[in-house]
Amino acid sequence: MFQTASSIRPGRTSGRPAELTARPVAPPVPARPVRATRTGLGEGTVLVVLDAAAVAGVSAATGAGWATILVRSAAVVLTLAVARLYRARLQFAVLDDLPRMVLSLAIATVAGFWLPWPVSPPPDVLAAIFAAAVAGRVAGYRLLRRHRRRSPGRAAIVVGCGEVAVRLADALREDRSYGIAPVGFVGPRPLTPLSLPILAPAADLERAVRKYKPLHLIVAYPATPDADLVAALRRCRRHGVTVHVVPRLFELAVGCGGAELIRGIPVARLRPEPVQMRRWAVKRLIDICGAAIALVLLAPVFLLCALAVKTESGRHGVLFRQQRIGRDGHPFTIVKFRSLTPSTDLESQVKWNINTDARVGPVGRFLRFSSLDELPQLVNVLRGSMSLVGPRPERPYFVEQFQRTYAGYLDRHRVPAGITGWAQINGLRGDTSIEERVRFDNHYIEHWSIGMDLKIILRTVGAMISIHRV
Repeated sequence: MFQTASSIRPGRTSGRPAELTARPVAPPVPARPVRATRTGLGEGTVLVVLDAAAVAGVSAATGAGWATILVRSAAVVLTLAVARLYRARLQFAVLDDLPRMVLSLAIATVAGFWLPWPVSPPPDVLAAIFAAAVAGRVAGYRLLRRHRRRSPGRAAIVVGCGEVAVRLADALREDRSYGIAPVGFVGPRPLTPLSLPILAPAADLERAVRKYKPLHLIVAYPATPDADLVAALRRCRRHGVTVHVVPRLFELAVGCGGAELIRGIPVARLRPEPVQMRRWAVKRLIDICGAAIALVLLAPVFLLCALAVKTESGRHGVLFRQQRIGRDGHPFTIVKFRSLTPSTDLESQVKWNINTDARVGPVGRFLRFSSLDELPQLVNVLRGSMSLVGPRPERPYFVEQFQRTYAGYLDRHRVPAGITGWAQINGLRGDTSIEERVRFDNHYIEHWSIGMDLKIILRTVGAMISIHRV
C-alpha cells in the first residue's frame, strides 16, 4: 500500500525514463507443477504409513479405543511433518532424525492434554511408540535404499565440468542409493575425457533442460557469471526441475547449513518456486478472506474517499483504471481512487511521477500520501489479479524499459503483484532505486512464506496508521 503511481527512480544515471518504441513484454516461463517423483513424495508416503502404523499398533496393543488411536496417529504424523521428517532427501539416516522425532513426540503428547478426552499415552506406552517408530524408520529406510538401487534413478544434469562436478557425477553413478542418475554435463568441453557426454554449452542450459527433461540439476561451479546463472536456474526451476547447488568455499563450511552430502561434498537443495508449493493455496485463501473482511470493515472509509474525490474531480469518475503487468507477464487493470485526471491516455501510460504535478488537488495529495487511493485494489485481490503481498505492478511501457536495464526485473513477475511488498516496507517507495527494488522483490519470492506475508501486512498497517511515515 505504499507505492501509489510509478514514483521510483528509473535509470542508473538519469532520473527519467528514456524514450523507446514499445514492444510486447516477454513473459517468464509459466511455472509447471512439481511431480511426486521430483519431490520424493512417494517415499514420504511410505514413511507416513510406517509412522502411523507404529503409533496405531502400539496403541491398539495397549487397549486404546479406535478414536484415541486415530487422534494419536494423526497428531504424531502431523508433528513429524512439521519437523520436516517427510521431506525429499538424498540420504536416509535414523540417527539424524532422532532429535526431531523426540521433540515431535513430546509436542504431540503435550498437545494431547488439551483435548477433552485423554489421548496422551502414559510414559511406558510413549516409550513403546517411540521405539516402534524408530524401528519402523530403520526398516523403511532400508526398504527405500533397496528400491533406489534397483530402480534407474531420477535423471539429472550436472552443470559444470570441473573437478567437483566430475566427482559428484562419479559418486552418484557408483552409489545408486542417492536415487539420482546423472545423464551428462552442461558446460565447456574439458581437456581430459569425461565419463558422461557434454549435452550442451553453459549458455544453452535451459534448452538442454527442455530437450532432456531431467528431474534434477546439480550445479557444481560452472564457468558462468553468477548473474546469468541465477537467471537461467530460475527459468529451469519453473520447468519443475529440482536444483542442487554446491556452496562456494564449502571446505570452510560456508553455506553448508542444511545441505546434504554426496560423498563428502555438500549440496544445498533450492526451494521450488512459491507457486509450485502446496501451501501456496493458503496464500490465496488469506488473500480472499483478508480482502473481503477489509472491504466490509473499510466501507465507511471507501464512502468518505469517494465523496471527497467526487467533490474535487467534478464530472470525472471516482475510480481510476490503468493497465499493469502481473504474474507471468499478463496484463490486468488496476483500480484506484482518482487523484488526477490525465489529459490523454498516452500521458497515463508514460508519465512517470505526478507527485509534483500542480493539477493534483488537496484531496488527491492526501489520498496519495496516506495510501488510501490504493484501497480499491482489494477488488483486484478478490478477482485474483493481485495479492495482498507481492511486488508492486508497473505499466507495460516501463516494464519494457526496465527489463532491458535491470537484471532480474522480469523475475519479479513469477508471483502475483501485490498491494504492498517486501521492498515497500523496507523504505523502497517513492523516488527510490529500481535496482534495489528488484533485488528486494526477488528476495521476497525466494524466501516466501506465510509468516513473511503476515509480517509484511502488519508492518504495512502499522506504517499507515503511524504519524511519522518512513
